[in-house]
Amino acid sequence: MGALNGLYPEAVFTAFEQICAIPHGSYHIDAISDHLKAFAEKQGYECIQDAEKNILVRVPAFPPAYRQDPVLILQGHMDMVAVHDDPSVDMSVTPVKVGYEGDWVYAEHSSLGGDDGIAVAMMMAIMQDKTIPHPPLELLITTNEEVGMDGAVGLDASLLRGKRLLNLDSEDEGIFTVGCAGGVRVVARLPFAVSGEETHVNGLLVRIRIRGGQGGHSGQMIHLGRANANRLLMRALEALATESGAALQELNGGTACNAIPAEAEMCVIIERDKLDEATACLRRIREQFCAEYREKDPEVGLEWDDAETGAVVESRTSAAYAQKLARMVLAEPDGVQAVCKEPAGLTETSLNLGILRIEGDAVAAYFELRSMKGAAAEELRDKVASIARENGADTEISASYPEWEYREKSPLRDKMVKIYREQFGKDPVVEVIHAGLECGVLAKKIEDFDAVSIGPDMQDIHTTREKLNIASVGRTWEFVLEILKRKD
Repeated sequence: MGALNGLYPEAVFTAFEQICAIPHGSYHIDAISDHLKAFAEKQGYECIQDAEKNILVRVPAFPPAYRQDPVLILQGHMDMVAVHDDPSVDMSVTPVKVGYEGDWVYAEHSSLGGDDGIAVAMMMAIMQDKTIPHPPLELLITTNEEVGMDGAVGLDASLLRGKRLLNLDSEDEGIFTVGCAGGVRVVARLPFAVSGEETHVNGLLVRIRIRGGQGGHSGQMIHLGRANANRLLMRALEALATESGAALQELNGGTACNAIPAEAEMCVIIERDKLDEATACLRRIREQFCAEYREKDPEVGLEWDDAETGAVVESRTSAAYAQKLARMVLAEPDGVQAVCKEPAGLTETSLNLGILRIEGDAVAAYFELRSMKGAAAEELRDKVASIARENGADTEISASYPEWEYREKSPLRDKMVKIYREQFGKDPVVEVIHAGLECGVLAKKIEDFDAVSIGPDMQDIHTTREKLNIASVGRTWEFVLEILKRKD
């Protein structure tokens, strides 16, 4: 018996649980891609698996009366942001263990992957049920969306025959997304060896953690002002290095570029006779954090291990390096940078420091930039890279993807609005969002591209608190079936 047995729609939740049993975090998608290819071929459909491991399944129209209808593309991505409560757990080999309570499906101790597993599950259910009326379908399941939309970027769009696309990668029922931000990633690497700053510290090891932050999606939740654990940790490091000569030994913060980091930790070396100064510094900083985030992120906090005893060790970096690193990071912009005039209040441009960690003999800082305007994204990209280089860091720019511009005339949107109004007795919300969707990438590749993105209700995606609403999945499924059934 599966953990989700008995939930409606049964075929969708059964497929979703199958997906969860296969580890499929970004960059670890070979197994899930192969599974989807085998699944499609078992149903008797033509399936293309390209070099990016994208899956394209062609499903002929049913019944014959639909054969002359325009091809409709259904699209989602197979990878997930895979995070766990225990940082030592390797999610590349650990399945997601699902359960449900009340109205919600959840994962035990990890992110759920409802984003975008539920889209894949719906497409699997459509493949299985040969009685569903629909036009010719192309089911496009892309790879590594969460780390730069690599699959969509690498897709040969000439494989696609359709020009209308229903994206199933949204997380709010009743909201039709018809435009989104573009983005780019800047990675700054600050080498350990900085001329004239090689003086190492002999002292005791102190482990310091930022815990309890809410985290969340760095696009959809950036305007909420939640704590960025990486930046808080660098504030602590800068104060410790300046006031007590602390040197950085270990560093690991954040799990994904497109998630606001909820936790981060580091180990520093502090001379024994400066431990009291360091402890007083940490207590002061903890009080500052609590006061600063009392309303926006009330559970975030600073913790550290006492180091009264232990062997004296030599640091791998200097106190001067710790200062340089912290000041470089804190000099970078953070959070919302600009707000749209139309639609009013929507975040236009933002920046998130998603990952901060030691890689070899350098500290790497991963910045995710988003903007509704391509020129603004380029300007912010150049600013972030310039600040990093001025501080001695090497920079790399990658994972660039375009914004998806709003389309004034959209037959697909008009059709969906009409159906939604008939089914639910109200109008949907039609909006553009400050998050990246593959529709932007595909819009640049497909002439006369017409797309809408929808999905069921989810909460706290990209975190271990992620939940998927059961009833909302059912309603969204019925809505999708009606879209397929309804002829233009």
